[in-house]
Amino acid sequence: MEKTSSGKSPITWKFKIQNTRDVAWSASKAFILDAARINLPSGKPCLAISAYPVESTKDKKGNDYRRSTEMVKGAIEHYSSKWFEFPYPAATNVATNVSGMEYPGIVFCSYTSVGEGLWGVTDHEFGHTWFPMIVGSNERKYAWMDEGFNTFINGLSTKAFNKGEFNAQSFFDDPTSTFMVKYVFGDKMDGLYNIPDAIQQDNLGIAAYMKPSVMLNTLRDVILGPDRFDAAFREYINRWAFKHPTPWDFFHTMENVGGEDLSWFWRGWVLNTWKIDQTVTGVKYVDNVPEKGAEITLANMEKMPMPVTILIKEANGKEHKINLPVEIWQRSSDYTFGVATTSEIKEVILDPDKKLPDWNRDNNKWKKAF
Repeated sequence: MEKTSSGKSPITWKFKIQNTRDVAWSASKAFILDAARINLPSGKPCLAISAYPVESTKDKKGNDYRRSTEMVKGAIEHYSSKWFEFPYPAATNVATNVSGMEYPGIVFCSYTSVGEGLWGVTDHEFGHTWFPMIVGSNERKYAWMDEGFNTFINGLSTKAFNKGEFNAQSFFDDPTSTFMVKYVFGDKMDGLYNIPDAIQQDNLGIAAYMKPSVMLNTLRDVILGPDRFDAAFREYINRWAFKHPTPWDFFHTMENVGGEDLSWFWRGWVLNTWKIDQTVTGVKYVDNVPEKGAEITLANMEKMPMPVTILIKEANGKEHKINLPVEIWQRSSDYTFGVATTSEIKEVILDPDKKLPDWNRDNNKWKKAF
């Protein structure tokens, strides 16, 4: 309630939000407020709003909460155009003494955040609008469908925001680095299907956030391709908007829209804690004559099957880049294929673009012995 300037009858402000599982609000006489229009695909009116104290405007480069509204607008517009339209009339970012927390239509981020940190927390907390606000997955049972899916879409949003201003990848963010692979796929790491209450505290950041994000990036970049993946992921959000899916609803949608049986993929990444380790075990020439062609033998050293990309370099400078499907591992952990070489092979490299979190990258190369 608020009294009028004449002090007579009070004014009562009433707020409501629809299609929501929770509600939050904030108020302070010290707030600085600014706002900008969010351009939604449907043309529906929507505002990006920031509320912050003067203490949040101390960065000398102005890379503080004075950029918050720009960041809110960028994140909401990206997710709305790529996945599913933002359902609320306003998106409000409040500077507070908590590091970050999400609610429908409003998030709370640390008032000391600046630059990349401010973008990261703002983008992540608003990403939760899609998981688990719109797609109402059960975060207490399936944290990977909440934090993990959000972390995945955050990566694409960060690449898009202001031409990739904050897209510089640190050592700890690279899922193919030896350090991260040993951490993510180590024997002490919890599985994605473990409930959050049972996951070891030190493992929660990987099992709930990073590994499911790596999984979806691998599915998008290596298995389905961006077009098929995006269409299937978009349909998953559309089918389960304001409903409560299980992991199997996600699996089935990705498969029937993507047009491919992915049971082998879910088995390795979600239902088990298997590793990826592909290697080259041999190179032979037909009749010992390089000009007649070569036979290259690969081995899958661990339990997780994945497609294989091979770069073959000949002594005469000719190169072959070959993509083999995951089906090569259906009958055996070894696979031999032919290459139409015209000279000796000097080097064979598996996963040359480093798209897979391979457990032992040292055995991904074969070189001619001199």
